Amino acid sequence: MGSTGCMVLLMLPFAGAGVFTGVLAVRAALMREWTQAVLLCFFALTFGGLGFGGIVGFLKGGRRLAATKALRDSHAGTPWLWRPDWAAGVVDDGTRTTARFAWVFAIFWNLVSLPAAYFGMRDALEKGNHAAFLALLFPVVGFGLLVWAVRSTLRYRRYGVSRFELTTIPGVIGHSLEGTVRVSEPLRPEEGIRMALVCLRRRTTRTGKSQSTSETTLWREDRSVSGGGVSIPVAFAIPPDALPSDDRNPNDRLIWRLEMTANVPGVDYGSSFEVPVFRTALSDQPRSEEEEKSARDPAIPAAYRQPATSEIRVMSNRRGTEILYPPARNPGAAMGLTAFFLVWCAAIWACLHFGAPAIFSIIFGLFGILLLAGVIELWFKVTRVTVDSGGVTVAKGYLVTGAGRTIGAGEVADVKPKIGMQAGATPYYDVSIVLKDGKTVAAGTGVRDKREAEWLATVVKKALDCSSIVEPEEAAG
Repeated sequence: MGSTGCMVLLMLPFAGAGVFTGVLAVRAALMREWTQAVLLCFFALTFGGLGFGGIVGFLKGGRRLAATKALRDSHAGTPWLWRPDWAAGVVDDGTRTTARFAWVFAIFWNLVSLPAAYFGMRDALEKGNHAAFLALLFPVVGFGLLVWAVRSTLRYRRYGVSRFELTTIPGVIGHSLEGTVRVSEPLRPEEGIRMALVCLRRRTTRTGKSQSTSETTLWREDRSVSGGGVSIPVAFAIPPDALPSDDRNPNDRLIWRLEMTANVPGVDYGSSFEVPVFRTALSDQPRSEEEEKSARDPAIPAAYRQPATSEIRVMSNRRGTEILYPPARNPGAAMGLTAFFLVWCAAIWACLHFGAPAIFSIIFGLFGILLLAGVIELWFKVTRVTVDSGGVTVAKGYLVTGAGRTIGAGEVADVKPKIGMQAGATPYYDVSIVLKDGKTVAAGTGVRDKREAEWLATVVKKALDCSSIVEPEEAAG
């Protein structure tokens, strides 16, 4: 309660400033000074909203922290009972929270950015300070935030709050997470319902007075469910080496999330549930046949076939099994990074053109070099992997491969997929050769489909074993 009281006291000056500027706005309106009244009204809403909203938020947050502490004290050895929704086995999605947050953030942003844009425009027109026109970017972002708020509200009004009822409390590492998602409106998507179980690390870093939050995907499993209705069954196998949910450090949280999306006429469906996944005594026991059956993805046939749309080519020739990862095999990610690089170049140009301090140009320029390297790699990098019973040769280059590195079969401990790069929330997988000394070598990168990455790793392993070499051209159909 001490920290809550301090934060409430910190918000009081903002609340007082909001009340004071509100009185000034009313006085200006009575004197028919409309421009000043409107600007003061913006300031009153901004400071008052921050102050009074912060006070209410910190008071509610303090009560939640006290309740959480009581649960942790009473269930010290069972962290999945620290949250009431996890303990009850019923988790609501964040649709309503997202809609509310979107409106609060959009309104606050626009209350701050519109006066800034007004003063920037006035300064640009009266004093010829063209750099002030950059202030117009903030209302543009504000418009995008309003669109986001409207879309979130439409989704909430149509689908309400979806609920995930867990059969397994918690999801057990080495076993499975199972349950049923219940929605208020029947879903009948033609392309089926896409769902994913994601393990991610959310880190918050602070530099001076600013902070940033990033999410890194550690593990992800996707699947598609045909049909629909108001009850959608969920079952995912959880690998035995997975990390458990962990929110003890708010600046470095490990989160498990169930995501569901469906393309339907009008507003598409989307929901997200934070779910409990932990290591228990059951983790040391093998999965039962029933668990294996329920967690198996029915959309994946027993004999996997490489997607016809895949750019990765697997063939057998006199050298052995050869896998070619061609350039520009992920055009979506390449175009996205290229667009971001061009925007970054425009920012560098603005720094130079408007005479910004040299340190900004240097920092932007150095980061721009890193972005350019990423753009070149996505568009032009090619990898050729050749495997036989004697070892693996990995040759890389740009447009054409150079001299390769050969790894003897006796040096290889395992070949498995792992998450490499990440574009937004989408992970791309590397086929990683694990050596017996613990080091790893990437035998192919940027595989969008996890199933394909697993299959490619199996192709390499079987070719190395030389006992049951896969015929890739047949398996690819």
